[in-house]
Amino acid sequence: MHKLGAIIMANGEADKLACKVGAAHKALIDIEGRSMIERVAEAVQASGAVDQVVVACRKGGCVAEALAGKIPLAESEDPTFLGGMQAGFNAMPDVDRALLVTCDMPLLTPEAVRHFADEARTHTDADMVYAMVEVERTRQAYPETRRTAIRLKEGNYTAAGVTVVSRRFVEECGPLVMAAFGARKSKIAMARILGGSFLVRFALGMLSVDDVVKRAEELLGCGCATVNLPFAECGFDVDSEADLIAARQSFCRTRSTVN
Repeated sequence: MHKLGAIIMANGEADKLACKVGAAHKALIDIEGRSMIERVAEAVQASGAVDQVVVACRKGGCVAEALAGKIPLAESEDPTFLGGMQAGFNAMPDVDRALLVTCDMPLLTPEAVRHFADEARTHTDADMVYAMVEVERTRQAYPETRRTAIRLKEGNYTAAGVTVVSRRFVEECGPLVMAAFGARKSKIAMARILGGSFLVRFALGMLSVDDVVKRAEELLGCGCATVNLPFAECGFDVDSEADLIAARQSFCRTRSTVN
């Protein structure tokens, strides 16, 4: 059985939300007495689904300082998503595949992590296993927030903040993924990468999940797979003040129920 590690991504710069609420980094925003990233790490560790957990963060930065001695760190000077993945795998030399988790998912549960890890393990030939959530599931659970959705033949989905990638994927496909990420806001640039016809059919909701997976495999030259997760919290991340309020209220409700 191949080992599965986990990389919690927090190596980027402070974003607008962090600056607005007075936090040094989004990962360090307080959620009812604990930072978001600590809540994410707790869910991943409690899942029992991974062999090792590290936090990808800037070398000597505020996240590294806040978490020193609490969670193993994978420090890097590179603030890009690819740099964080590379640092994470470098810190776990015995790990073949890694669960990537964004630092802004404070409502993530051990059950959801375990479910996705189990599903990803069934896709033994995939170098990337991408998770999605039916957007209406997340909208119903958190109606105060806005979620971006993509329209496919099977339904409307929002991206989950969890993905499993192989070491090979990071080494061989990482640069292309970063190019696509950089081009995501330009229709012309995306058309050059994906192909104009594909992009038009995608925009019109004419593609199936299998169509998207096949195109990804053609572009990346590696095996890809998707998992539809039945967990609303996997489609929820904290990108705005409304999201932050919803996250804090969710913890307050949970605390009231327990008490």
